[in-house]
Amino acid sequence: MFTEYQSTLVINNFLEKTMMKKFYKFSRFILSLSLIFIVGCGDDPDPGLFPTYVSEDKPAPVINSIDSDKEALAGITIITLNGQNFSANPDENQVYFNGVRGETISSTTTTIHVKVPQVVGDSVQVKVSSFKVENFSNVFIYKILAGVEEYYPFDSNNGELPWAITFDLEGNMLVSIQLLGIKIVTADSLILKDFIPKGAETKWDALRIFSNGDVYGSKTSRGIWKMQESVTPTNAPWVVTPSGTFLKDFDFDQNTNLWAVGSNSFIFKIKQDLSVTQYPFIAQLKAVRVFQNDLYVAGLKSGIEGIWKIPIDANGDLGTEELYFNMTDNYPNVKTNAITFSQDGDLFFGTNKNPDPMIIVKAGGGSSELLYPGVIKASEILSMYWPDGNNLFITRAAYTDGATTYNQSVLRIDIQKPGAEYYNQ
Repeated sequence: MFTEYQSTLVINNFLEKTMMKKFYKFSRFILSLSLIFIVGCGDDPDPGLFPTYVSEDKPAPVINSIDSDKEALAGITIITLNGQNFSANPDENQVYFNGVRGETISSTTTTIHVKVPQVVGDSVQVKVSSFKVENFSNVFIYKILAGVEEYYPFDSNNGELPWAITFDLEGNMLVSIQLLGIKIVTADSLILKDFIPKGAETKWDALRIFSNGDVYGSKTSRGIWKMQESVTPTNAPWVVTPSGTFLKDFDFDQNTNLWAVGSNSFIFKIKQDLSVTQYPFIAQLKAVRVFQNDLYVAGLKSGIEGIWKIPIDANGDLGTEELYFNMTDNYPNVKTNAITFSQDGDLFFGTNKNPDPMIIVKAGGGSSELLYPGVIKASEILSMYWPDGNNLFITRAAYTDGATTYNQSVLRIDIQKPGAEYYNQ
């Protein structure tokens, strides 16, 4: 028989255990309600955050291979991951490149289409996480190249502000540096060297190299200058246009004729014998390019910002113009500063659009699109040149993206196809 004291201990112990069980059950009930409330009011929790949301019968995703029709360019290329155990819902697949998440475009259980983020490297680690699956996939090593990058680190603190650019046949870049003359960036070692001393100009707005090595330049003034290496440009231009004219940009055609434009009442054809022919065209033009047998000019004419196409006939004269692309209708308040062509006929605009200052008009003048949205860090394109190969070069104006400031510089852009020929170079 229990004593009275022992009986009291047994009763108290029983009551304590009973109360603890009830409290434990009540606590689990409150926790369950809390989880239901969290899931109902917000996004699903991350995989592995709450064990109750991990499905034990779902295996981890597996990457077997990665396909891409072209080299993967950071922030640009959409690649295909081939494997298994992916989710058919693209929102439930997260693809990481060195820990940076890419943009999932679409998916099936065996493929994921994803745009690579701004990550560059020869050995980028790629892995996949799927919703409600505890473990990441295996790591796949992949190479990602820079699609857009600064070509040379100009030092703005030393006054190195680049403007007009062009290239010689050896791949060296000639660049007008404000207040410092024309410099050359060597193709083999990317070293900045002196080339043509500064003359009376502040900067050059356009530069071209002729087949004999002469350098031609315009500076929004009356005339075109012809220059040679190591020789200070003369005050007087090589050719003078009529009083009150301003030549901002120019290009050569197949017959060595130089076509020049600006804010004038005419387009000018300048021959090597210094004869000048005027063709009526009242406009504020900023850019010109010869492509095949046509002259393309860009600027403001009769209240329309656009591109005009003008045929060059067998005699070297201009025919009737047509409005090739209406910038005002398609991109209001955007102005074109430079134009060039790809080999297959796409027209590339360098504009003042901020952000995304590069625009492409597909061959034939129909549809248009932005070039590499979100990737080209520039507030405005000041100059543009496309030497042999797939790389387009642009001079960008300084740009501030949030807390980051990008100096005025020259960018190399991999277009993944070649540019059109520049004549007489």
